[in-house]
Amino acid sequence: MTHRFDVTIVSVVQNTHDVVTLHFLADGQPLVHQAGQYITVYYDDTSVREGKAYSLSSAPGDATSSITVKNVGLFSGKLHQLRPGDTLSISLPYGSFNVYQQAPIVAIASGVGISPIWSIIRDESMRQTGRTIKLFYSNKTVEDVIFHDEIERLAESSGVLREHFITRSPKSPYVNRRIDPVSDVAQYAESHCYYVCGATEFVRDMWRGLVGAGVPEASISTETFFGAPA
Repeated sequence: MTHRFDVTIVSVVQNTHDVVTLHFLADGQPLVHQAGQYITVYYDDTSVREGKAYSLSSAPGDATSSITVKNVGLFSGKLHQLRPGDTLSISLPYGSFNVYQQAPIVAIASGVGISPIWSIIRDESMRQTGRTIKLFYSNKTVEDVIFHDEIERLAESSGVLREHFITRSPKSPYVNRRIDPVSDVAQYAESHCYYVCGATEFVRDMWRGLVGAGVPEASISTETFFGAPA
């Protein structure tokens, strides 16, 4: 049986109109985890007794652990109702989305799929690994961009290159279309490590485009999120 334990919510940040980041501690300490891992969250009073997986958006060096949650149904809605002081039943961190290579990083995310990628690129920056990082991030509108200001600050302080793609707001100051995995991304080819996270269709299209353009499958790490718009 999976080991379960309770953590305490210490703060709740409203990222967008339907996304919050829950910061929590376990016995006063952040979780010990690798960048890009996830946890299972349990609510025994729902029909999902086996729990649901949520990627950690916190970096290993942060003072608190966190998950970033879009409100897309009953389970996530219960998470949106949490307040500081509430407890949450979770599993230990697990997963291997992050392969910890030395190659430059190309990160491709849609919507709340930014969560594990945010953990990874912040961890790389905090550890000062020197790896070049290019982030391609797709959202419906500018208002839907999670961690917008934090991404801009990281770009200024650590040299992370970022490109925002806005799909339903043609007059935004960013690229107003979907990400093209061939013309926008595949130019980096096999010399880079690719992380792709978002909704099922988004991840599928990015993976097919990259592989079709000659990027080796072994260089692509993918993770699928529900409710992560492209």
